[in-house]
Amino acid sequence: MTKEDAYESLVRRTYQDFESGDLDLLGVVMAREVVWHEPGRSSLAGDYKGPEEVLGFLGELKARTNGTFKIEVLDVLSEPERAVVFQRETAVRAEKTLDVIVAVEFEIHNGKITEVTVYQHDAYAFDEFWAEGPDKEDSMDDVKSELERSAREAGIGSLP
Repeated sequence: MTKEDAYESLVRRTYQDFESGDLDLLGVVMAREVVWHEPGRSSLAGDYKGPEEVLGFLGELKARTNGTFKIEVLDVLSEPERAVVFQRETAVRAEKTLDVIVAVEFEIHNGKITEVTVYQHDAYAFDEFWAEGPDKEDSMDDVKSELERSAREAGIGSLP
């Protein structure tokens, strides 16, 4: 087995453990200092540090969808100390349907996952799916204000 195969095998095992619901077994492949970066503006967005927080986050994905949150692995690319998974996420929640393509980058050191970074293809769809209700969703004015603030901070001026 090549090193690349070993990293792919480790990552595929994590997906099997997640799908089976065995989050304790999933915790075994995480380093104590693991960090999970979940993008976006939803209540689930943020950095989760340590196996307990990461497992809590993963448990929330299933809990908030009454177990309908599913992942289909489309492809895995790996090299020493890194694997990238292209996946399709689906779920149903409060009459909303999630169906998005996501890239998830895993950093792996000494046989343990040390960092996970998620890249949403459609971050707006993902955030909308997890929004609690109309009173908690961002209005377009809020989104425009946030974009303008980010543009000013980046030193590119204001948006048209």
